[in-house]
Amino acid sequence: MLTNPFTPIFGGKPDFFFGRKNVLKRFQRALIDRGSEDRALFITGTRGSGKTALVEQLTQRARLRNWFTIDLGAERLTQTLLRRLIAHNEQAKTVSPQASISILGSGGSVSAGSTSKTFRYTAEDLQYVFLKACEDHSKGLFVSIDEVQKVPLDEVAAVCEAFQMASRKGYNVILVLAGLPYAYDRIIHHEGCAFMRRGVREHVGLFSWEDTAAAFGDAFGSVEGLKVNRGVIEQLSSSSMGHPYLIQLHGYYLISTINDQTDDRHYEVTHKDAQNVLPLAIDAYERRALRPMVDELNRLEQDYLRAMARNMDDNRIAWTNKIAQTLNKQQKQLSRTREALIGAGIILAPARGQVMFNVPYLADYVLEPQQVDEEVNLAKSWRL
Repeated sequence: MLTNPFTPIFGGKPDFFFGRKNVLKRFQRALIDRGSEDRALFITGTRGSGKTALVEQLTQRARLRNWFTIDLGAERLTQTLLRRLIAHNEQAKTVSPQASISILGSGGSVSAGSTSKTFRYTAEDLQYVFLKACEDHSKGLFVSIDEVQKVPLDEVAAVCEAFQMASRKGYNVILVLAGLPYAYDRIIHHEGCAFMRRGVREHVGLFSWEDTAAAFGDAFGSVEGLKVNRGVIEQLSSSSMGHPYLIQLHGYYLISTINDQTDDRHYEVTHKDAQNVLPLAIDAYERRALRPMVDELNRLEQDYLRAMARNMDDNRIAWTNKIAQTLNKQQKQLSRTREALIGAGIILAPARGQVMFNVPYLADYVLEPQQVDEEVNLAKSWRL
């Protein structure tokens, strides 16, 4: 059986990471250069673009430099951050496992198990606790927040303000936010988050042809006994369209299918093998990435995408006046819809009056007949 280096875990850490060399190089410098603007980093991208995988790479590099790292999700952000910070706070080392933390003034306490002394913390104490943790971790404190678009703005502001104060005091701190493209403007214009404007926005999108081919080449090259010629790599690169998640899917299903067919530890991949993988990869991509993306859009946004797909020219460009005609609306009635789709990174505006898709296979997907849920089919068949 061949080793499979590809792990298309959506929103998770892949075993094989590729690309993003420029931001990784800058981040390595930021770990030792307190003046680096990359110490406040805002990563944006559409679903499947590799935001979470990139954040994990940054965490690993910070940890190797002996930085204290805290990775946060969208759920109960402030509460989780306080707990992690207090766990490493000198005065809370004897805190009992049953300790609770007051969030947003709701009450609660942190009590020492061996004494009657009680420490009470609220979200208002975050800055104090954050600075205390910075004192205890002179090597540096790294905090990342993934899916930041789901976090209430007041909680994001509390973290940004604590980070700004720590930076002002001269501590080694790095803050990384990651989320969908529209989250950037929403956050940097919120009171308390303006500090992030002075940081770096790193938008992770599609890979170039060269980077895509290099990713496949490096991954296949790590598999003992597997031989893949340049033509097959170009074939896979073409069908993956430089999308990080599609690259993972193509590679995963290719090696998985080979392992299902043979136990031989030596195998030379053919063009037919690569062609057979395409429907498997696209089906998984549609279910895991495209369907959730489209389902989150409102009806008019979905209709706009369908009208775009129907009006694309040979260069894959659609004119906004033709989209409006298709939807029987005036262009100004669709301006907010267009801006929302651009803000989400789903479409691009290459020139005035023009739009194009920015997500592989989305144009075809929105034109497909909507599939009826299997449960609905069963209910109909039994005439419930």
